[in-house]
Amino acid sequence: MRFLFRPHPVKLPFKLTIDQQLKLSYAYLLKWVVLAVLAGVAGSLVVHSFVYLFSAIRALVGPLGLPAPVWALAGALIVGAGIYSLQPHAAGEGIPSYIRGIRIHEGDLLFSVSFFKYWAALLTLATYGNGGVVGPLGRVSAGAVSFIARHLPKLRVGFTAQDQRTAAICGLSAAVGTIFHTSLGAGIFAVEIIQRAKMGYRDLFPAILSSTTAVFVCKSIGWQSFYQIDAADQFMNIDMIGWLLLLAVLTGMAGGLYTNFYALVSRVIKRKEGNVVLKVLGGSAAAALLAWAVNPELLGTSTNFISAIFSGDMAVLSGRAGFVRSTGLILLVMLVCKVACNCITVGSGMSAGFTGPAAIAGMLLGASLATFLNLDGASATYHAFVAAGFAGLLASVMNIPLAAAVMTTEIFGLQYSFPAGLAAIVGFQVTRAKTIYDYALAGAGLSLDEQDAA
Repeated sequence: MRFLFRPHPVKLPFKLTIDQQLKLSYAYLLKWVVLAVLAGVAGSLVVHSFVYLFSAIRALVGPLGLPAPVWALAGALIVGAGIYSLQPHAAGEGIPSYIRGIRIHEGDLLFSVSFFKYWAALLTLATYGNGGVVGPLGRVSAGAVSFIARHLPKLRVGFTAQDQRTAAICGLSAAVGTIFHTSLGAGIFAVEIIQRAKMGYRDLFPAILSSTTAVFVCKSIGWQSFYQIDAADQFMNIDMIGWLLLLAVLTGMAGGLYTNFYALVSRVIKRKEGNVVLKVLGGSAAAALLAWAVNPELLGTSTNFISAIFSGDMAVLSGRAGFVRSTGLILLVMLVCKVACNCITVGSGMSAGFTGPAAIAGMLLGASLATFLNLDGASATYHAFVAAGFAGLLASVMNIPLAAAVMTTEIFGLQYSFPAGLAAIVGFQVTRAKTIYDYALAGAGLSLDEQDAA
């Protein structure tokens, strides 16, 4: 009866399963690292080649002395009659095309759209069209890395067609990381913007590796972020938490108005119908003239606004509205005009982004409330309101609360994690029903049910 007490042999299939899982994990990790390096380099080159050409064009047109609205019309004419006749899908913001490409086409983004989107965005923004660089350059970078990944399976090094989706996400992440120098937030942004309910590690890990690589590349070379922010290295006054909560609610409400105004502009313009050239000319003229009449600094990417908010440079912030006595009211006027010009520009079909303008509008809202409360412009509490505005409006307009909170903390500093997190969550909850990109997709005549490439 000894055989009844013989110990059971080790089950080899279980050991083999563990080994297979480890090999699979190592294979995924290797692919993630390769994609991260490719995306980090590609995203950095896309953004900084754009910045170089942008500066070169501005240096060329500036000394000619023509009013900015004239250049805006010239840019709209070239983009509308030239670029869009070659590739109509290069119109608009960029992120909607990315979202649709990920959700429907598994990251297979047309290279021709990426190529022409780059030049459309460059001519739009360099000729004083109103918008940001994140959407267009994010789409270009995602398309470039997607194009590279499309050919990797031919090398027989372990890549498959399914990896193209991950590659596109890595491309967007790298571009956002390069623009803001946010290693973690950019990766979260690239994933959160396409998935409302949950984020998968299979998307998130490669995205964060890509944005981290992009930031490393930029810092190694000495390339600065597109938006420069210098906040006080201190904590805010805790007594102002109640006002901070009010600001968080206001960012949610402002985000809802931003989104709804863009929806209204899209319905009125209907850029997919009629003469595209006339629509981009009309929209560009309207946005440029409004910005020129109120404050020329509203034209283009408005990056000077950011430094002016922190330095208190009213010559930049007030523009032609210097007759308004209240600084807080001036900031609100600039906020409304920035949002209006951005919505009209993108709504007409010009290639510009929402992310930068939304961030600037949020900072203007936070600075305005801080000014009404007579806070010292150099204090950490004032900067906390600015940071909360930044995070809250991004979260409410785009439904990216986690990315908005993390990006704001990385940009402003750990001291601002509380106002960033509070405003991002509250702002998101106030207007979480629909994002501005849902309206952007509809305004471009695109739907998530269509099967043609975008």
